[in-house]
Amino acid sequence: MKKWMKWAAALLTVCFLAIPVLSDAASSAEDKAARREQERQELRVKTYKVLKDLYAKKPKSKRAIEHAYGYAVFVDTSYTAGFIGGGHGRGRAINQANGTEVFMKMAQGKVGLGLGIRQSNIIFVFDTIDAFTEFITKGWTFGGQAVAAATDDVHGDALEGSFQVAPGMWMYQMTTKGLAAELTANGTRFYVDNRLNETKIPKVRSEK
Repeated sequence: MKKWMKWAAALLTVCFLAIPVLSDAASSAEDKAARREQERQELRVKTYKVLKDLYAKKPKSKRAIEHAYGYAVFVDTSYTAGFIGGGHGRGRAINQANGTEVFMKMAQGKVGLGLGIRQSNIIFVFDTIDAFTEFITKGWTFGGQAVAAATDDVHGDALEGSFQVAPGMWMYQMTTKGLAAELTANGTRFYVDNRLNETKIPKVRSEK
């Protein structure tokens, strides 16, 4: 009987010692979740401001985006230092068919002469489900493949100021001076931010 009581006392001691550890772990997880939600909310505000700025400069772009299958907005900070430069940023892709929100990242590496900081924001407009789905599942890299300024039959001049960079996919680039007359995002890769998304975005294998 005494042996059983000793074992019970030992077990209770272990339980009491474990409670603070479990509590700290739960608190840490809650803190991380709260920080992620704060980052998401800050990004929502920033990307919304970018859209408002675009609409102010190109009012017809609002109609194009509202009637598109989806869109994505990236807040980009690029920099150059000597011959080595690069850039990074974050953004959101919105599926307007079902309201799905996908948080994404962008990264750019480049080599060239320059010194200073260049800030710009990028907006994508997706006209088809295929273009949007491929963008968020496979990621996409801009390799300077933009064609002339968009004047498609579907949106008329609503996409004025943007460039078609892939089938069903247009891109605006806005700098601190206004809408860019040419794209300067060569080598930039756009991909899903798995840390900020509530659910993992499925990956799609590239065709061989």
